Amino acid sequence: MFRDLVKKYEKNSIIISILMLIVSLFLIFMPFSSAVTVILIFGIFTIIDGIVHIVSYFRTEPDNKLANFEFAEGIMGIIAGILILSCADALVLFMPIMIGTWIIVKSIAKMQIALNMRSSQESNWILVLALSIITLLIGIFIILNPLPGFLAITITMLGILLAIYEIINLVEAIYILYKLKD
Repeated sequence: MFRDLVKKYEKNSIIISILMLIVSLFLIFMPFSSAVTVILIFGIFTIIDGIVHIVSYFRTEPDNKLANFEFAEGIMGIIAGILILSCADALVLFMPIMIGTWIIVKSIAKMQIALNMRSSQESNWILVLALSIITLLIGIFIILNPLPGFLAITITMLGILLAIYEIINLVEAIYILYKLKD
């Protein structure tokens, strides 16, 4: 039960991380010209992520739904995506806060997975917890240091930090899936 739920979550996480790595490359290599486009793409990815979570919730076995947050996470993702798409031009200045918040929320979800792994006697849960704490700190750093007045530097740094987060997230998801196969 628990393993299937975590496997589904991690597979979705891998897909979203790959898409977000693409977004981070746009931020790094084309900071000014891609800012609004990246926000639109981020909004679309957020909606897709929300839809994936809702579908996953309804495909989850009834026994696993008690500890499943996917429906709520999906609804919040869709609402956030719609808000992002409707205010893309105005959100350029708030992009670091939006992405930082998104990273924080995802990191907290990974912390929960690590703690669930611990309670189910999974080995190496500490590695997953440590990686989720690192990504949480990255999210906090992005929010607290948007470097006002230096939009190009901010967006480029945001792209680099987002890429680091997504690489850590990919490694973490692949590691969790690998450990669950044992």
